[in-house]
Amino acid sequence: MTLAEGVDRSLPYDADAEKRVLAALLIDRDAGYKIADRISADDFHVGRHGRIFAAIRSLLDRQEQIDQLTVAAELGRQDFLKEIGGPNYLAELVSALPTAFGIDQDTEVVANASLLRRIAKTAEQIATDAYNEPINTAEILDRSEQRLFELRERSRKSRLRHIHHALVAHYEKLTERMEHPTQLSGLASGFRGIDALTEGFSPGDLVIVAARPSVGKTSLSLGIAYEVARRGTPVVVFSLEMDALQIVARLLGFTGTSDLLALRTGHLLDTSAADALRPLPLYLDDTPGLSVMELRTKARRISAREKVGLIVVDYLQLMRTDEQQENRVQEIATITRSLKALARELDTVVIALSQLSRAAGDFAEPRLSTLRESGAIEQDADVVVMLWRDKDAPVARAPLLVHGSVAKNRNGPTGPFDLFFEGERARFFNPADNEGIPI
Repeated sequence: MTLAEGVDRSLPYDADAEKRVLAALLIDRDAGYKIADRISADDFHVGRHGRIFAAIRSLLDRQEQIDQLTVAAELGRQDFLKEIGGPNYLAELVSALPTAFGIDQDTEVVANASLLRRIAKTAEQIATDAYNEPINTAEILDRSEQRLFELRERSRKSRLRHIHHALVAHYEKLTERMEHPTQLSGLASGFRGIDALTEGFSPGDLVIVAARPSVGKTSLSLGIAYEVARRGTPVVVFSLEMDALQIVARLLGFTGTSDLLALRTGHLLDTSAADALRPLPLYLDDTPGLSVMELRTKARRISAREKVGLIVVDYLQLMRTDEQQENRVQEIATITRSLKALARELDTVVIALSQLSRAAGDFAEPRLSTLRESGAIEQDADVVVMLWRDKDAPVARAPLLVHGSVAKNRNGPTGPFDLFFEGERARFFNPADNEGIPI
C-alpha cells in the first residue's frame, strides 16, 4: 500500500488499485453495475481518478456507452479533461490492464483505504472538539459517537444512487409479498386491528401512542415490545416513568397467569413466567429525566452490538434536551425530530408515548390537535395511534373494551380498531372475532 504525503501523517491509499478499477470500467461497461453501489468518486484519493470515476458514473446513470472516447467527451464537457491528463492518460489506464477480472478485489481495496482515511479525519475532528475545551461535554460525546456510527454504517450499507437499484429492491420485496401473502410487510405489533391498518410498522418509522392518563399507553407499548421480542427481534425500552422492577412485573403479567397485585405483594412467585422472559432479546433502561441525546447515545451503543428492531420511549413529555429552549413546545419539537432521525439512522421502529391535552376529554375519540405541548409530534410522526374508553364502568373484573384508532398513517389508511384490556394483568388482547386479517 502506497502512502500519500500529509501535513502530520500520511494517509492510506493505493494508486495502482484505483487505476485498475478505472481501467476495468473503461473496457467493460457491465463492470460499472457490479460496483456502482460500493464506491463513489470521493473514495478515490488521487484527484484525477475521482474526476474520471465521476464522469464514468454520469454516463452509467444515463445508460450511455462507456469507453475512452465517451469518457473523454464527458470530461471535456465538464472542463476536467485537461486536468486529468487528457485522452492520453485514459489510454494509458486501458493499456495497463488486459481484463476487468479483478475489479471486485480492487474495488474493495479502494473502499477500505477510503474508510481508513475517513476514520483518520473523524479522529482529527473529535480531537479538535476536545482541545477546544467545550462547555457541553455531553454534546461533544454524542457528536463523536454519531460520527463513528456513521462510519460503521457506511462500511456496511450500499450507497444506492440510480433508480434502477431501487426498482430492483422494490420488485424483490413485492415478489416476496406475493410468495407469502399472509405475512406483514413491516414489524408486527401483535394486535390485529393495528396491523390490519399499518401492515406492520416499517423500519425508520416514528410511531406515537397517545391517550389520556390511565387508558393503557404503557400496557399497549409493552405488549408490542413483548410480542416483537418473542419473535426474536431485539427491543430496547426506555422508561422515564416506571423503574425496571415495575416493567418486569408488567411483563410477567403477559407471560404468566397471575395478577399484578399477587406478583407485587410476593404472594406468588411465578417461575415459569420468569423462565419465559429470560431468553428474550429485551433491554430495559429506567434512567429518570433521560435526555434525548443520552437516549440516542445508548441506542447507538446497543445497535453496534446487534440489530435493534424496536425502541420504546415512555414517555415524550418526561424527556428533556440538553439545549436551552425558549419554551416547552420547542423542546418537544426538538425531541420528536431527534427520535425520527434516530429511527432513520438505526433503521428501526421508534414508538414514543405521548400525553393528550385536557381538551381531548376522557371518554371521546381524540383528535391529532390534542397531542400535548407540540404540533411537531403530529408533523414528525409516521403513525399516530390513539386510545380512549367509554364512560360506563365495566362489570367487576371483566375485560374493559378500549377503543383505538390509527389517526395518522403516512403510508397507509387510517381507521378505528378495538381491544380488550385485562386490568388484573395490565395487558391488552385482541377481540376474538377478527378473521381474515394477517398477523
